[in-house]
Amino acid sequence: MREAGNTVLLVEHDPELIARADWIVDMGPGAGRLGGEVLVSGSPALAAANPTSATGRYLAGNGPRLRRTPRPVRDDADWVELHGLRAHNTAAELLRLPAGRLTCLTGVSGSGKSSVLGALAAGAAAALKGTAANTVREVTGLDGFGWVAVVDQEPLGRTPRSNPATYSKAFDIVRKLFAATDTARARGVDASWFSFNTTGGRCETCTGYGRRLVDMHFLPDMWVVCDTCDGRRYGPEALEVTYRGLSVDQVLDLTVAEAGEVFTEPRQLAETLTALDQVGLGYLRLGQSATELSGGEAQRLKLASAIQRGAASRKAGLVILDEPVSGLHPSDIQQVVDALDMLLDSGNTVVVAEHDIPVAASADWVIDLGPGAGPNGGAVVAQGTPDTVAGADTPTAGYLRRYAAGLPLLDASKDARR
Repeated sequence: MREAGNTVLLVEHDPELIARADWIVDMGPGAGRLGGEVLVSGSPALAAANPTSATGRYLAGNGPRLRRTPRPVRDDADWVELHGLRAHNTAAELLRLPAGRLTCLTGVSGSGKSSVLGALAAGAAAALKGTAANTVREVTGLDGFGWVAVVDQEPLGRTPRSNPATYSKAFDIVRKLFAATDTARARGVDASWFSFNTTGGRCETCTGYGRRLVDMHFLPDMWVVCDTCDGRRYGPEALEVTYRGLSVDQVLDLTVAEAGEVFTEPRQLAETLTALDQVGLGYLRLGQSATELSGGEAQRLKLASAIQRGAASRKAGLVILDEPVSGLHPSDIQQVVDALDMLLDSGNTVVVAEHDIPVAASADWVIDLGPGAGPNGGAVVAQGTPDTVAGADTPTAGYLRRYAAGLPLLDASKDARR
């Protein structure tokens, strides 16, 4: 495209691909309120020399490699087994996944990874309910399992009312704290009065949105800040009630990390905020509209909920993720992998489909699908520990070997001249 005279602009996190760019605009230094500055506008070498750039550290070769302590899959391990799997282009009479371990499905795009995940989710959920699934004849090895969670990148909600606080149920606890204050008790209001989804303390002009949809007639409709509440979502009476010096809208304006410092109790709220911070969402505002969140942020919110569920449940769970580190900066990938280990620490089983080679190399078990895509894929071409799969003759194996040897994953010989 470039050689044809076009200008190409992309958003990218892969240091090897960034290093091949002609020009970099590096944003930061952090995320959310801690970001938004142009740190570098120049060559990759200029970014690599910038001490404030997280991306620059990786371009300079100083970024840390992904760290994880594998959990061995011993001979006496328990296995979750899929029998008679048939989904799209994928077919397998028997597919085995070690329980209590991190399994990574690999393979080229279109090789059948998502099909296996979908069949596993549907089959396991059906087996726990005692029903049947269309894509798998039987799922065994679920003794002791009590739930299945699919952590995908689907949007959390399609209205401005939905946000991290409501999705994580943290706002339910916050509203109870406000309802327990002396001011709220004196006015005889309860926790539901502080909801912006129902009538009560909310601003009725915008019905708790904080914004209004304006009909622009011949132009697309647009959202504007409510001129009654100035975007605060609540009426004057609700805003007069404070908890630890903060009104309810000020709490929603806190980032997850800031809220964690304010709400050290009750325990359930503190644990919810900690889980959100642990998956790398400390920069998100509690009241940030779900319509503004990226797919990766939505997925990490769901991952935080799965961590809480796994810690609280008396039975083990099966957590399924499709490309959980897709679109993440290398420094954020470590946080996601650490979060997956938290799920394993609680006795759960985690299965991911992933293209990221460092993540695959850190897994306890790898199932490589292929050999190609579409009708040329859908078969298990290698499985075992990452070292075992690296010894196979598959496209993934070659990259696992390069990663283990500390070599670049992109083929430098194919670089086009600039």
